[in-house]
Amino acid sequence: MIFLDVLSEHPSPHAALWCGVALPVTAVLQVWHSSPTAADRPAVHRAASLALQAIVTYLPLLAVKREWGGMAGFLAGSVLLLVPRVLSWVLYTGVVLSIVVSGAALGADMLDIVYLSISTAVIGLIVYGLSRLSGLVAELIAAREDLAQLAVVRERMRFASDMHDLLGFKLSTITLKAELANRLVDSRPDDAHTEISEILDICRQALADVRQVAHGHRRLSLAVEAQQVRTALSAARIRTDIDFRHGPLSAEADTVLAIVVREAATNVLRHSKATRCRITTEVIGNVKGRVRLSVRNDGAVARLPQSRGIGGTGLASLTDRLSALHGTLTACVTGGNEFELVVEVPSRATQRAVRPWTPASQGSTVA
Repeated sequence: MIFLDVLSEHPSPHAALWCGVALPVTAVLQVWHSSPTAADRPAVHRAASLALQAIVTYLPLLAVKREWGGMAGFLAGSVLLLVPRVLSWVLYTGVVLSIVVSGAALGADMLDIVYLSISTAVIGLIVYGLSRLSGLVAELIAAREDLAQLAVVRERMRFASDMHDLLGFKLSTITLKAELANRLVDSRPDDAHTEISEILDICRQALADVRQVAHGHRRLSLAVEAQQVRTALSAARIRTDIDFRHGPLSAEADTVLAIVVREAATNVLRHSKATRCRITTEVIGNVKGRVRLSVRNDGAVARLPQSRGIGGTGLASLTDRLSALHGTLTACVTGGNEFELVVEVPSRATQRAVRPWTPASQGSTVA
């Protein structure tokens, strides 16, 4: 269309030749400038290509002695694509103004000057926008691929963390009960049979929990976990006192506190020589405030317990879970050789008044 616009003015063969050469060169340069990797090329290459495009844009103008179509618009778009941001808009404005100056110098009508200036500005923005759009589409596709990979990694981490929380405690309980059953099998076979039956129940529950983890539908109850912890610690001859004084919990808070109790019990079994353990909860703040869970045991080692190994993140995993609910976790070894794990998490309780609450009120047998 631009070339036909020039031919409509019946230019000389020399001028037509100039335009015939300039158009394909401009087209090739524009394709090169609009490629997604053009801005990453060396500055010298970008400057040289822009200079060449400026030559094939303005020299035919001198040959035809008339502003031809919107050729300068492609140069303006290339400037926006290849030149650093602030300088690019300065040069873009300069290209648009050059049309005004050249039109005035050639004695063009004011209306034509305004029209060509606006068309140059618009074509430059169109070239820039379409070129950037293709780059944004490529970046979007790459970002979606990255997000898909991130989702896979997060799901693997969730599964690994859930498996650690799930199997760590139950395997420790099974080990203790198996050792106890082995000691009782000769002297007290009935008690050994009871322990073996409980081991089978724990294994069945672990299998059900693993299936829930695999399907991503695992929800835990603080009351139920407290009962299982009390049973497991009792088998290890650890006296366990539980005193829960909190209102109703949201599903998220109930699950994370149950995981905390399970991890704390695992640490008691693995990393201490405890003879007693106390698990308590209390409400802090107003009715819609926070719940504090405390797990304290004696026989602590000098360092804080950490579950390590493939798939195990111990207290660090608990911290991540609590952070997602705006909760906090602190752990310390006191001077009395006691280890205390304290967790605070929003309860999201209802407006009804808080009353002393025990697992028994939820249908549990924990005392």
